[in-house]
Amino acid sequence: MTKKMDRRVERTRKLIQEALVSLILEKRYDKITVQDIIDRANVGRSTFYAHFQDKEDLLASNFANYTAQWDETEPTASKESPHILHSLEFFLHANEAYEFHQAMFEGGGAEVMIETGRQHMMADVQNHLQEIFGEDEELAIPLPVITNFLAGGLLSIMVWWLKEKRPYPPETINEMFQQLAMRGMDSLFNAD
Repeated sequence: MTKKMDRRVERTRKLIQEALVSLILEKRYDKITVQDIIDRANVGRSTFYAHFQDKEDLLASNFANYTAQWDETEPTASKESPHILHSLEFFLHANEAYEFHQAMFEGGGAEVMIETGRQHMMADVQNHLQEIFGEDEELAIPLPVITNFLAGGLLSIMVWWLKEKRPYPPETINEMFQQLAMRGMDSLFNAD
């Protein structure tokens, strides 16, 4: 019985999330109301609030769903192949959802998306560095500084790339980011 309930909950959440995305593509995010979302999803107000606190929470959950998918596709980091972030998946997603991201920049709401991405990326960087170095190894630079540097750099490049109308293919901008990020990380990997 609980599996059936879980599927219904998942289906309802997805319906509400899709309603928000379709509305963002039609009008400014900052003009969308919870009433617009529940009308589009054809659910009641209490159903919406049973799943989400507000439209910002809904937007953050949409973006968190995308970032969770990246964790399953990236190879494991090692000292020999220190791929620190799921950056290619990030750029590929941003490229696929270009119209959505443009709508977010133009209509408000990009801050929620960027902050959700930053939090995910910081956790991602920390997990990868712990895989490479182990949890007990002391690094020359504190882990919070490294995670903020890498996540902030990736987000800054992604925002620039989108606002400039993607002047490079996703794979090329990712390679540029990886080169810059890894140059900054060289001292950590060559400390042995």
